[in-house]
Amino acid sequence: MAGILANSVTQTMGSTSADATQVGYLAGEQITLSVTPSGDSYAWSIARPSGSSAARAAFSDDTAASPTFTPDLPGYYVITCLVDGATSYVLRIAVTSLAVVSPSQGLRLSPVTDAQVEAPAVGVVLFCGSQHGNALCVKNADDSVDVVTVS
Repeated sequence: MAGILANSVTQTMGSTSADATQVGYLAGEQITLSVTPSGDSYAWSIARPSGSSAARAAFSDDTAASPTFTPDLPGYYVITCLVDGATSYVLRIAVTSLAVVSPSQGLRLSPVTDAQVEAPAVGVVLFCGSQHGNALCVKNADDSVDVVTVS
């Protein structure tokens, strides 16, 4: 399958998974990009989420075959690559601030408001709701929020 591949320590794309949107990347984690099939010249560009810094989330080389970049904030990053001046590929990357903080696989979630969490296209988004006493919450695809209760 033709398209952009994005690989990081926590997320590896195979050549058969070059879909229009990829999820599971972490803010602050370096991502290596490549294109399949490869070419002789590359022109990479990026659209960042609101508040992201061009200085912090920039390509290592916007004309390299395999540049790297490090997303600085959660949100969607839209990566475009023009190969050989003729073929354009686009990949949307969903980045989160979720992080594993201990070998026991514990999670640390920074408190955010309901409005700071984007509703997913499918499934739910898990977050720490500052409007709900820092309780564990899920945002649903319909933009509703539920507080997770443990009985």
